[in-house]
Amino acid sequence: MRRLVVLALALVPLALGGCSASTSSAEPSASTIGDISDIVIGGSDTLAPSLEFTPGLEYTSEQSELVWDGEGEHLEDGQPLLLDIYGASLVDGTTLINTYDGLPRSFVLAPEVVGEELYERLLAVRVGARLLVVAPPSLAAESEPPIAMVVDVLPDHAVGNEIDAGPAFPTVTRDRLTGEPSVEIPKGDPPADLQVATLVQGSGAQVKDGSYLTVNYSAWYWSKGEDEDGSWVKGDVFDSSWPVSTAPFELQIGSGQVIRGLDEGLLDQTAGSQVLLVVPASYGYAAKGTLVFVVDILDVWNPEGSA
Repeated sequence: MRRLVVLALALVPLALGGCSASTSSAEPSASTIGDISDIVIGGSDTLAPSLEFTPGLEYTSEQSELVWDGEGEHLEDGQPLLLDIYGASLVDGTTLINTYDGLPRSFVLAPEVVGEELYERLLAVRVGARLLVVAPPSLAAESEPPIAMVVDVLPDHAVGNEIDAGPAFPTVTRDRLTGEPSVEIPKGDPPADLQVATLVQGSGAQVKDGSYLTVNYSAWYWSKGEDEDGSWVKGDVFDSSWPVSTAPFELQIGSGQVIRGLDEGLLDQTAGSQVLLVVPASYGYAAKGTLVFVVDILDVWNPEGSA
């Protein structure tokens, strides 16, 4: 059995398999058997939840329950999945994973990835749902502790109030099911300076200098051109994180990790927003000419002490 324990530094697949740990010939007494109903989710001094339980009980089977459902779209087989996860040992309370005080993890909603039980549970909920999951030790590693996990299902595209960018900007349309954007680039020469427009106004944390972001993005060429990598025509895709096989992109604002146009253009935006950026070569890639970016800000984490 593979378990739902995606440790931050060990890229273990998110999975709950279809088997449980073997038991000894002496059956445990009822008083030592733990149940998911005995676990209470609480708050903490950080963004993460807390778990209250009686330590040291034996958990012999996988369990999950819906804490609350969300108000977003229903989840579908094969779709990208963005999760915040807090997990702790049910033996001593040691925190095993905490993405709430950091960035969420991305997966694909498939039984071979998340396991049959969690897969079926997720297919019955909407984006915004919270689940509580208990996993016993695996057959391959019975020395591991049983674990409890709080799992929040996050949007994998921008969610908020739509705003009209105006006629001077490229026209952006979004796929009705996935939210993936496409653009129609206007005729004429591109602007000389960086242009930024918020297309969807999210209500999450604000992007600051030093913020860590999880984003989905696509970028297109404004004009035809060529360089040592090849040639392109107006409207060709330069790059995209939207394919299911490509995980959302993680970046830190102000670290020099991304081009100047993104570093400056995403400042002061909020999680949940979709941002349109027209990035001239002087703010991006000199050999590529002007690029049009559409960025969905999926998550923003501001470490303590960030500007």
